[in-house]
Amino acid sequence: MRSLSVVALVAALVVAPGTARQAKADSAFNAIWMSSAALLAAGIVGDLVRGNEISSKAMPKEKDLLTFGVGAYNVIEDNKNDFDSTPALFRFEYRPSYYAWIAHPFLGFEATHLGSTYLYGGVMADVRFGKHLILSPSAAVGWYNEGNARDLGYPLEFRTGIEAAWRFDDGLRAGVAFHHISNAGIGDINPGIEEVTLNLSFPIQYFVGK
Repeated sequence: MRSLSVVALVAALVVAPGTARQAKADSAFNAIWMSSAALLAAGIVGDLVRGNEISSKAMPKEKDLLTFGVGAYNVIEDNKNDFDSTPALFRFEYRPSYYAWIAHPFLGFEATHLGSTYLYGGVMADVRFGKHLILSPSAAVGWYNEGNARDLGYPLEFRTGIEAAWRFDDGLRAGVAFHHISNAGIGDINPGIEEVTLNLSFPIQYFVGK
């Protein structure tokens, strides 16, 4: 099961957006997938060293998470030559507590104050360094509407990224995330976009009780 999870995530990270040869932000994508591959390797090694502790009672049991994020869209200067603006970005994600080894699904929606929207779903891997620090590479696919923000070239867009979060004892996570979005070259243009957000992920029990 763990090998299938790793293969699926790496394939999503490398194959989908990685074919976006026209994107101006290939350097950002390359940094994401190389970092993600290194993190997944660290997760495998750590899992073996700990004797599969990641799925044992020694690790905290996760709850479904509701994630709220705020940040900025179009944050890399090299990507601004046809859209000279950095809109405010708002994000919501639902992260179920279903895990296949360290990987779990998520669904999300984000929007900018200029009216662009992105509805997406994908898979995320939680690589733990102790019981509190979690680095999470992710890959997703979704439907984009530009509004008055940047034209990304095609409604179908792929997102890759990494989140670094601190997990508190009650399951609350506070973190920062960096993502790259592009259409993998299936559109007439593929400028790509980069985003940075500050995220708070609340166990669903914060809102609905135990």
